[in-house]
Amino acid sequence: MSHKGKLYGVGIGPGDAELLTLKAIKALKKADVICLPKSKDQASTALEIVEEFLPKDIEQVQMVFSMSKDIEQRKTSRKNNALEVMEMLDQGKNVVFLTLGDPMLYSTYSYLLEYLTKEYSVENIPGIYSFSAISNTLSIPLCKGKEKVSVIGAFNKDSEAILALSDTTVCMKISSYGKQLAEFLKNNSGYSFTMISEAGKEEESQYFDAKILEGDLPYFSTAIVQKIKQ
Repeated sequence: MSHKGKLYGVGIGPGDAELLTLKAIKALKKADVICLPKSKDQASTALEIVEEFLPKDIEQVQMVFSMSKDIEQRKTSRKNNALEVMEMLDQGKNVVFLTLGDPMLYSTYSYLLEYLTKEYSVENIPGIYSFSAISNTLSIPLCKGKEKVSVIGAFNKDSEAILALSDTTVCMKISSYGKQLAEFLKNNSGYSFTMISEAGKEEESQYFDAKILEGDLPYFSTAIVQKIKQ
């Protein structure tokens, strides 16, 4: 394994370069290649966050991950990307896969790991969750004592049950179900609502009225819904 490169799954947080960990910066500085899912918004945001720490001659690789409804097509896409990463590692290159937030939470990178064979060395470096940044920015404790906190990334009947059972519900990927959440909050009183878009960036915006959910939302938006304490 010594002649092979090492794969680093690097979490780079929500958008503020000052929230990068020292461990993440060390991995970036010794990388030969950085990989990103091929999404214009995600790729440009990730590069902007880490740019000052990258070697000048670093190779950049954008990878297409299929979003087809055909699960086999999606699996094939992930496998092909894993094969490309393994080929670079076989060449002795240290490869960093950048992931907004954390590598193990709603990350494309986690799918790639499923197809990486055990002969390769992998190190995952945690990143700060968007909802951690948001709760600290607004001084909103996510959980105290015996309270329950949940995280959702889609909205259905199960999500309604989660909101009913939890003291705090973090709503990630909210741009895909904002109107459904707005309808729930309209029909169920007793909840507070907070949302931040583009957390950690110059264009960061804060919202405290759930009516914002009725319109189109920026992709990088996360909300915190809490039961109002009596």
